[in-house]
Amino acid sequence: MRSLGHRRGNPTLRFMIDQTARRRMYAELRPEVMSTGLPREGALQRWSREFFERLHDTLVPRMAHVTDTPEGELRYFGSEALSVWALIGDHSTALAYDHAESPEQIRERARRWIACLTTRTAPGLASPHWGHPVYGARLDPLSGELDVVWAVPGEWCDRVLAGSVPQRQWDMPRAWDGPGLIPAS
Repeated sequence: MRSLGHRRGNPTLRFMIDQTARRRMYAELRPEVMSTGLPREGALQRWSREFFERLHDTLVPRMAHVTDTPEGELRYFGSEALSVWALIGDHSTALAYDHAESPEQIRERARRWIACLTTRTAPGLASPHWGHPVYGARLDPLSGELDVVWAVPGEWCDRVLAGSVPQRQWDMPRAWDGPGLIPAS
């Protein structure tokens, strides 16, 4: 029997169309394509070289080293106020919110984020497949030009812009087995 309604057609093609629509929706967060109203405070700054350097100077040094992957170094910052992952490559940075993924899931998602940076496509943001990426940028090693592929506003961004990153409380997500708490000093 033939399908009726919106579920007709090839499921693979339907998935690709849905994914493209999601990517277009999040691409509209770029300040240069915002056509209605004023961009949120700090929107232009998120796409700048200064913000990239501030992120690397403010947040990345406070993150705990978790593991090395072929794509780069996987780092974690965990506190009551902010919990984020970062994949720091030779010429790329991807940042994502922590949502209690397993070690295998976070490694796979980090690989996907770097693939998106390489192809200059925004991942399907806030989905179970991609995790919860909020920032992705790569630096061209030859020209030194910064290419910010996605930068979604949120509390991570506000904290980096304000320079008020809290103290790290965990070296790994609390959902993982093992000692994750840093002793109070």
